Amino acid sequence: MSIAMTREQERDFAEQGFIVLEHFLTSEELARLSAAADEVVARIQKEQGLAAKTHFQVRNALAQHDAFLDLVDHPRMLPLVVDAIGWNIQIRTTHLDYRPPYPRDMQPGAVGSGRGADQEAGYRNVVWHPDLASPELFIGPSLDGRLPFMEIKVFYVLFDMTESNCGNLWLVPGSYKRCPQELRDMEYQVPAEQALELRLPTGSAVLWRTATWHCVGPNQSPRTRKIMHVGYHYRWLRPTDYIQQDPALLARCSPIRQQLLGALPSGGNPLGENPEVAPSSQYWLTKDADDVPLRAWAEARAGAKTP
Repeated sequence: MSIAMTREQERDFAEQGFIVLEHFLTSEELARLSAAADEVVARIQKEQGLAAKTHFQVRNALAQHDAFLDLVDHPRMLPLVVDAIGWNIQIRTTHLDYRPPYPRDMQPGAVGSGRGADQEAGYRNVVWHPDLASPELFIGPSLDGRLPFMEIKVFYVLFDMTESNCGNLWLVPGSYKRCPQELRDMEYQVPAEQALELRLPTGSAVLWRTATWHCVGPNQSPRTRKIMHVGYHYRWLRPTDYIQQDPALLARCSPIRQQLLGALPSGGNPLGENPEVAPSSQYWLTKDADDVPLRAWAEARAGAKTP
């Protein structure tokens, strides 16, 4: 039973692989997140001696500013996340994508082709791809060659993305059901009628299966592309951005937030009660309900929704 998704959203998520939530963030949330993005980027640029127009990603962004940390259990988004992937989850990645306008003389290739000057200049994710499908990870990890359902992300829009060619996210609806090999056989040339360019107002959010084929279009606008991503996957998978979050950070988090940050809120041994003789990962077979407080949270909300 869903906690928050409407039937239309459930259908869109099942058929297309994503749902779009326009104007999701309040004006106060948006202002705080946008200011945090500028603050974090300016600090890193200064620390690393980077030019102001440098394009880069900030990984494990939740540890860089509390505005980003507060997104992992956003009270209006978390119910949708649990509807999409369940309660036995943690954060795989949080990353801020900061992409100033392209230089005027830069010529990008066709969208998603990776055959332009932007690819050569190191701009990330300008080639069509599903996440978690690289040669180092999963290629054909199932009998039919499709990617298993491992992860969802929430994509928060912190700038005006209502026009084309401003670093828009492009998606191929329903493509999470298709084999990554098909995309390789197509030489990453997706027919225009299959592709969708998301043109979204500031403060919008997209909740999506990251196995959906996607890419980032060129930013030929006068605006800086500021996007915050929060990725959730199952607790028995290993995160990408961290091995363990800073204990000082975890200490000031709620039990649900601790679960989402890959910790055990009970403080118990990750290998169970008898780790010397019978080790048992508590991320696989959780014996202590206190380690997954999101379960009781979700069940309470599902029960409250029951007529």
